[in-house]
Amino acid sequence: MRSFLRVFLLGIVVVVIAYFGACLITKESSSQAAQAFNAYNVLVKREPKYVKIDNKEAKDEDGYGNYTYDLKSYDDAGNEHSIKFMGMGKLKQGHYLELDTKGSYVYSYKEVFEKEIPSDVYTKLNL
Repeated sequence: MRSFLRVFLLGIVVVVIAYFGACLITKESSSQAAQAFNAYNVLVKREPKYVKIDNKEAKDEDGYGNYTYDLKSYDDAGNEHSIKFMGMGKLKQGHYLELDTKGSYVYSYKEVFEKEIPSDVYTKLNL
């Protein structure tokens, strides 16, 4: 019985360590697996991030007019993050979007005006 308990507790410790390791690795990754993990990760908070659309970075990967954007984004504190999301059609060049994100997973996006973006983030987006 003691050996079963030891193996069981060791298994729990290994699973917890693997979960925290996966959280650290996938938080900033923009791969599809990382985005799927971040969508349900309880350790990553949901927060807005801001991007400026650059159509040179857009790719129509599926051939149906849904463009994938791989851009630099900034959170409210001004920290830079790499983000990858799919737009429904080609988005307007030079417009600003607020992305509703959890880690690298994008729930939705909406167009925002310059005055709705924090000033230090706006400055970084226009460098």
